[in-house]
Amino acid sequence: MSQAKKSSMQKVYNLFYVVFVVLLMFKSTSAYADDNVTQAYIDSVSLYHFELGNWDELINTGKLAEKNDINFKWLQQRVGYAYFNKKQYYKSMQHYEQALAFDENDEITRLYLYYNGINTGDISYARYHAGKLSEASRVYIEQRGFRPLDAIDLEFSYKIPESTAINDATYYRFGLNSMLGYQVNLYQSFSSFSQSTDTTQTKQNEYFALIGWNPTAKTNLSLGYHYVGTTVTLSPDTYFYPGNIFFGRISHKLNRMEFSVSGANFNNDWIDTKQLGVHLGIGFSGQNNIYLTSSYYRILETGFDYTYGRNIFKQTAGILLLQRMWTEASINFGNLNHFIDNNGLYIYNSLDPTSFRTGLSVFGYISKPLTVYVNYTFDKKLVVSSNQQYNQHSITGGIIWKI
Repeated sequence: MSQAKKSSMQKVYNLFYVVFVVLLMFKSTSAYADDNVTQAYIDSVSLYHFELGNWDELINTGKLAEKNDINFKWLQQRVGYAYFNKKQYYKSMQHYEQALAFDENDEITRLYLYYNGINTGDISYARYHAGKLSEASRVYIEQRGFRPLDAIDLEFSYKIPESTAINDATYYRFGLNSMLGYQVNLYQSFSSFSQSTDTTQTKQNEYFALIGWNPTAKTNLSLGYHYVGTTVTLSPDTYFYPGNIFFGRISHKLNRMEFSVSGANFNNDWIDTKQLGVHLGIGFSGQNNIYLTSSYYRILETGFDYTYGRNIFKQTAGILLLQRMWTEASINFGNLNHFIDNNGLYIYNSLDPTSFRTGLSVFGYISKPLTVYVNYTFDKKLVVSSNQQYNQHSITGGIIWKI
């Protein structure tokens, strides 16, 4: 065949291809008007846009299919992939979950559910789906079932009270995370707090352990224990107040929303507190992965000669400002005396209780294994003995190293 004839045939082929695309787009437009579509049509159009990387058109095709009650695995995978490429991970997750309903053993579906879990910060969700992958896929994404040393973290905090009678305080913490399986996680932490006034010296050493289990991808059960060893020196006497915290939480996700209930009990020789928390979180679609979490706590405190209850409200908001920078802001209302926060990791049992707190954290993903973060917190605190208020500023820095 001559070169000229080949060129002529190629032009004819290109012409037919252009006509086919125009007709396809015209059919797509008219279909929106009369809803006269079939599964075969949706399959061909969605595949066409998928292969060309026309993500917006593919998403619109998915909406057209939904409008006409057309649903099949490959469509949901294609639309999920379109949202994934647009970095709308929550929407991508929803479509891959629909694809999973058609075929629970599909590797591609499980793999992108894993990726969506990673990109939305839901490690337990991601690990659950990683456990359903083949060994070859788990090697590819570098996910092992048992990792006794998965990550370590270090944290240091310096607290500056606006009171001449109270000295600055320090707090440091070392944490260790272990993966006991694709559905079981263990976190342990050792910490120490130290602060003095004109007359007293307080030191508190702590140990914390939290084990979490995901019976399903969207349900998590957590149980924790926290030992609190408080030593108060009022020269020349020293007093030791050991205490124990038992913590539990159950969480369940429904699309972008997460519902949780938590409970905790702290007791030592002179006080007993019971804490119940109800939490509602929601994640928003978009490249910034914005999320909001609202928490309500009811605390019942019992001492030697008193019992009273109080309420605490906490609001948290997070946003991905840049590709490698995450920010989170929080605000607390209520008396935080003996308040147990962050899944049992922190207890606020200072002699001067906080009545209001707000803070801002910034997380920077320096490299694949390394995350660096810094936090500023403002507290309004109350001196119980004199009923006077003062402000306290805290600067906290830390690193998380994924091994």
